[in-house]
Amino acid sequence: MSDRCWILAGGPEDELPCIAVPQDAFVLCADSGLRLAERLKITPALVLGDFDSLGALPEIPYWQAPVEKDDTDTMLAVRYGLAKGYRDFVICGAFGGRLDHTYANIQTLCFLHSMGAEGLLVGARDLVNLQPAGKTVRYAKQEQCSLSVFALSAECSGVTLKGVKYPLEQATLRWTLPLGVSNEILAQEAEISCESGMLLIIRSKL
Repeated sequence: MSDRCWILAGGPEDELPCIAVPQDAFVLCADSGLRLAERLKITPALVLGDFDSLGALPEIPYWQAPVEKDDTDTMLAVRYGLAKGYRDFVICGAFGGRLDHTYANIQTLCFLHSMGAEGLLVGARDLVNLQPAGKTVRYAKQEQCSLSVFALSAECSGVTLKGVKYPLEQATLRWTLPLGVSNEILAQEAEISCESGMLLIIRSKL
C-alpha cells in the first residue's frame, strides 16, 4: 500500500495543482473533485459525497452521503482514508472557491493532526500545511514563491526562521498579528522551528 492518500476536492481553479499526482497513487475524490480527476486522467479508487456539486452519480465506484450532514465531502474522504490506515494526506483542489470552504480545509488539517496524521493542501499556486511545536522542518527554495508563517494557535513561542529574507530567532507569533506574511527563501532551503503552539505554513507562487 502506498503511504500517502491523495484526495481531489472540488476547488474551481482553472489551473492544475502545482504538484503532480502520481499515476499509481491511492486517490479519492470528494464530489466534484471527480472533474479534476478527469482532467488529470486519473481513475480514483472511490468518489465520496452528496453529489450536489457534481450534479449526477458517478459511473465508477462511489459512496453517497445525504446532503444534510455534519462533514464536508472532503472530510468524508479524509475519514475514509484514515479508516484505510493512511496517515499522510495530500488534498488537491483545496482553494479557488468560497472562503468558507477554504477555511474548512484548513480545519481539516487540524483534524488530521488531532488523529496523529499529516496533511498538505494543494492548489494551483499555493501549498498549505501545519507545523507543530518541537519539530524542525526545511522547505526548499522555489523561484517566484513567497513563504508565510502564521500562528494558528493563540500564541507560538520560540519561533526561529533561517535561510529567509526576514529571519526570526526565538520570536513569538500571535494570531492577532500577521507578522510572518510574505517572507522569501534566500538559501537553498528555509529552516523553521517552533517551541510551542501550532504554525500555519503557506507557500505561494507570485
